[in-house]
Amino acid sequence: MSKILLTGGLGFIGHTIVRKLEDTEHTPVIIDNRSDYCGAIDHNELETLITERKALFKTEVTDYNVDIVDGMRLDNIIEDERPDVIIHLAAFPRAKVVIHNPQVGCDVILKGLLNLLESCRKHNVKRFVFISSSMIYGDFEQDGNLETASTNPIEPYGIMKLCAENLVRNYNRLYGLEYSIVRPSAVYGPYDVVDRVLSKFIVKAKADETMSINGEGLALDFSYVDDVADGMVLCATHPKAANETFNITRSIARTLVDAGNIIINETNSNSELIVSENDGKYPKRGALDISKARDLLGFNPTVNIEEGLKQYIDSL
Repeated sequence: MSKILLTGGLGFIGHTIVRKLEDTEHTPVIIDNRSDYCGAIDHNELETLITERKALFKTEVTDYNVDIVDGMRLDNIIEDERPDVIIHLAAFPRAKVVIHNPQVGCDVILKGLLNLLESCRKHNVKRFVFISSSMIYGDFEQDGNLETASTNPIEPYGIMKLCAENLVRNYNRLYGLEYSIVRPSAVYGPYDVVDRVLSKFIVKAKADETMSINGEGLALDFSYVDDVADGMVLCATHPKAANETFNITRSIARTLVDAGNIIINETNSNSELIVSENDGKYPKRGALDISKARDLLGFNPTVNIEEGLKQYIDSL
């Protein structure tokens, strides 16, 4: 049995992983500072979400209210808890938050990461799982990007995440810290904040309001949260995940227009879709190839966007 510490463990993906771990022989421990991400999330909404997420836990999970930027407090917790594995999820829910708050983004994504890596080195953590992003690729070379595709991020969030990946690999080279790097994409599902694109679409559809889409052909690899959480647990526990990087997604690209129409149909909405030209602030994306995770880890996402959006809408 392993003790697995999750930073951001009360977040959207984090709390889902905790619930998965409760069904295994592993013991989850949470570090989460309940951040509103520089005001990007309404405080009352955040408090309600955290209460709802914690109510889903089957056991009393140890939970520390600590900011990972506070290196001393963080180190004391890791020294006391002695986790076997750390899954590092604490970051920002959207790239735009980092665009508007680059200094805070750098503090969390890079300084917070260095604090964690140093504690792992000092206290003999066996494996460090870093949650990166598909934004590190920049404009996709092709639909079906492999992990070996070129990385040329075009906005601060992707740049910082790519730098963070290299720091993680460097701690493996210098100190032998075992790692696994996860690159998810467009994760959605129940208990998410309302500041993400599909969440906004659902709110507008229920109110019969117009949905605005920036870029007619813009496609994303929408990935249901339970599938992604399953993949992240594999990266934390599977022997073949050691010192590897994985795309953990649904591996099917769908346009925002597709997603909007699915939501309109599922909610019986009278909303209208208004599509404008892509403003170029964000990279052109698509599907990610997950054959490596399938072959090495047995990762098998099963929830398509139609089913996932139905479950998401039904949960609201």
